[in-house]
Amino acid sequence: MAYVVLARKLRPQRFSDLIGQETTARILQNAILQDRVAHAFLFTGSRGTGKTSAARILTRALNCLTPQDADPCGTCENCREIESDASPDVYEIDAASNRGIENIRELRENVNYAPARCRFKVYIIDEAHMLTLESFNALLKTLEEPPPHVKFILATTDPHKVPQTILSRCQRYDFLRIPVRTMVDYLSQVVSQEGITLPESALELIARNSVGGMRDALTAIDQVLSSLGKEASDEEIAQLLGVLDSHSRIRLLEALIAKDAPAAMRCFQELHDGGHDAQTLLQNLLESVKTSALIQTLGPDRELFQEYSTDELETFAVLGKQVRPDVLQQMFQVLLELEDRLKRSTHVRICFEMAILQLTAVEPLVGIPELLEQLRGLPTGEVAAPPAPASENTGGSSSSGGTGAATPYRHKAGRITSMLKQEEHKPTESAPVEAPETPGMVREDPQKTAAPSLAEALPPSAPEPPEANLNRQFSHEPDVVAEPTQDMVFPEHPSAVVAAEPERQPPSERWIQLVEALCEKAPKLAGLMRNAIPDALEGPELRLGFRNVGFLQMLTAENMSELAHLLKEFLGREVRVHCLQEPQASPFRTVLEQEEFVEQQECERRCQEARRHPLVQNILATFPGSEITEIRLH
Repeated sequence: MAYVVLARKLRPQRFSDLIGQETTARILQNAILQDRVAHAFLFTGSRGTGKTSAARILTRALNCLTPQDADPCGTCENCREIESDASPDVYEIDAASNRGIENIRELRENVNYAPARCRFKVYIIDEAHMLTLESFNALLKTLEEPPPHVKFILATTDPHKVPQTILSRCQRYDFLRIPVRTMVDYLSQVVSQEGITLPESALELIARNSVGGMRDALTAIDQVLSSLGKEASDEEIAQLLGVLDSHSRIRLLEALIAKDAPAAMRCFQELHDGGHDAQTLLQNLLESVKTSALIQTLGPDRELFQEYSTDELETFAVLGKQVRPDVLQQMFQVLLELEDRLKRSTHVRICFEMAILQLTAVEPLVGIPELLEQLRGLPTGEVAAPPAPASENTGGSSSSGGTGAATPYRHKAGRITSMLKQEEHKPTESAPVEAPETPGMVREDPQKTAAPSLAEALPPSAPEPPEANLNRQFSHEPDVVAEPTQDMVFPEHPSAVVAAEPERQPPSERWIQLVEALCEKAPKLAGLMRNAIPDALEGPELRLGFRNVGFLQMLTAENMSELAHLLKEFLGREVRVHCLQEPQASPFRTVLEQEEFVEQQECERRCQEARRHPLVQNILATFPGSEITEIRLH
C-alpha cells in the first residue's frame, strides 16, 4: 500500500478535529442541528488552517445517513463515497485550473438536476479568488438563488480579491491561524503516535516556522521522519528546514547588544555561509529585537508569549536588562531601513554587514529630562558661543584687531538698510563686527545714512510755506542709501521684508491723527488714506500721492467729496484735494508702511534680546556646533 503523508492521513473527519477553529466548528454544528444551513458559504484564512477540511466535513454532515450530533458518522455509504471522492453529487472544483466562464456555464446547467443519492448537491470551489471577473458575474444569480437542493462552499486565502457582489451572497467564516502552543500540543501527540523522539524546542521551532498552518507543520514532521529518522536535534531540524535555530538567533542578538562587532560579524558570516537567506535572518532579528523590547516593558508573561519556551523567555529577559529601551528602538529602526535597502540593492551581503556595524555602534539617546538637568547646572551668566567655520557670516563682539567671534546664526541677507542703521545706533553689549571688504562695495558714513527717529521725522509745529513743502515732498530725490553688506543679516520673521529698499521718511504726526480720525467716521476711506503720501496739511491744497495706481481708480467722485468734507471738519477750513500717482522711489512712507516699519523694528529688538539671552548662550556653549536657525515671536 502506498504511503500516505501525515497531512492527508490526519485530515480532520469531524468538527471536533478542527484544531484551533472551535468557534467556527460550533457555529456550523448549531446551524445543522437547527436546520438553518445557508445556501452559500465563504471560508477564508491562511494556508493549512482547515478550510477545505471543514468544507468536506460540512458536506458529509449534510448528507450523512446517520449523523451523530451534527457530525458525520463516517461509516454510512454517503460518507464513504464523499470521503473517497466517488460521490456523484459532490463537486470539488479547483478554481485555479477551472477559472473560465465555460466552466461556470457548465456548473449553472448542472445545478438544475436533482441529486442522485445524497440529500444535497454540494459544490466546493477551492481557491475561489482565482476565478475571472466574467466567471464571478456568471455565477452571481445562481449563487444568490440556487435550487433548494444545492449548496455552495467557496474557500480562499485572499478574500479581498473576491468581488463584493459575491461576498454579499455568502456567509463568511474566517479561519484563524493556529496558535503555536496549540500546535505544539497537537504535534506532541502526533510524534508519539508515529514513534518519533523530538524535543519540545524542536516542535516549537517547527510550529513557529509553519506560521499557523497545521498542514505545513505536519509536512515538516514528515520531512524530519524521512530524513533524520526517529530522533533529531534542534540544530539538525533547523538545518533541514532552512530556518534559524534558537541558539544561533540568541547568539547573534547577544553580540549586537554587547556591541561586539567582530563576534556579530563572525556569527552572521557563519549563518550566511551555512545557506541561511538574508531575508530570513532579518526577519528573525526583527522578531528577536521586538520580543526583547516587549519583555523588557511587560515582563516575561507566559500567557503573552506562548510561542516561546520558558528558557527563551528568561534569555530575552536577561538581554533586556543589558540594554536601554531607546537602544532597542534604534536597533529596530536600523533593521527596518535594512529591509528597504535589501529590496532595492543587489549587494545583499554587503548591506547586511554594514547594518551590523551600524547596530553595534548605536548609542543611547539623550532625553529631554537629561538635557534640562545639564542646563540647570550651568552658570546663569552669558557664555560665548562656540566658533563657527570661517566660511560663515560673522557677527558679535569685535576685538582690537578687527576679527570677532563667529556667530552660530544663519539669516537671510538683504533686509531694509534703515533697520540696519537703526540697529547699529541701539545700545548693545558689544560693537558689531565690520564685514570684510569686497570689490565694488560702497561704504557709507553711518552718521550720514542713519534713519531718523519718529520724533525727528515729524514736521515742526509752525506751518511751512506751501511752495517749500511741495518742493520737499514731490522732488522725488531719494536719500543716499548704503549698499547691502555681508553683515546685514537678521533673524527670519514672517513680517520681515526680504528685498532691500531705500530709506524713507515717516509721515507727519498730524496726518497720522487725521487717518485715525477717518477710521472712526469713514473706515473705507481711511483704508485708502493709509496708502497715500500727503502734502502738508497747512496749505489750501492737499495733494495725495499713490504708488499703486489701483488706489487712484478706487477714489471715486463720491469718495473725493466725502474726503473734502471730513478734511474741512478736521482742519476747520476748505481744502482742495488733488490725487496723482507717486513714483516708487518716493522718499516718504505711507501710514501703513510706517506701521509695518515700527512693527519690524520691534520684532528685531525682541529677536536681539532672544539672541543675547543667557540660557540661549549656555545652550550654544553646551552643544558645540549647534546653530539657531529660526526665532519665532509670539
